[in-house]
Amino acid sequence: MIFRRSNQFKKDLSCLPSEIFIIAKNKFQLFKERPYHPFHPSLRIKPMEGFPNVYEGHITKQYVFTFEYFEENGEFVYLFRRIGKHEVYKSP
Repeated sequence: MIFRRSNQFKKDLSCLPSEIFIIAKNKFQLFKERPYHPFHPSLRIKPMEGFPNVYEGHITKQYVFTFEYFEENGEFVYLFRRIGKHEVYKSP
């Protein structure tokens, strides 16, 4: 299993408030421990409407992340696309 971050995700991540960054780090550890359905319930992961193959998850009530997954050379790849407030839903 491979975990990747898009350039936009890296940029978004660097702009998070420090307390949200720490929470996000812990949430991604939960994701890595169970990166398949059923996902950890606190992440509240579901498919995004209108964006095929893109999923949304929650860091807190106000902060969310988006990702997609696919198979590459026989291995699952998770690509984290965006992280931030709900505005990231406009361009996940």
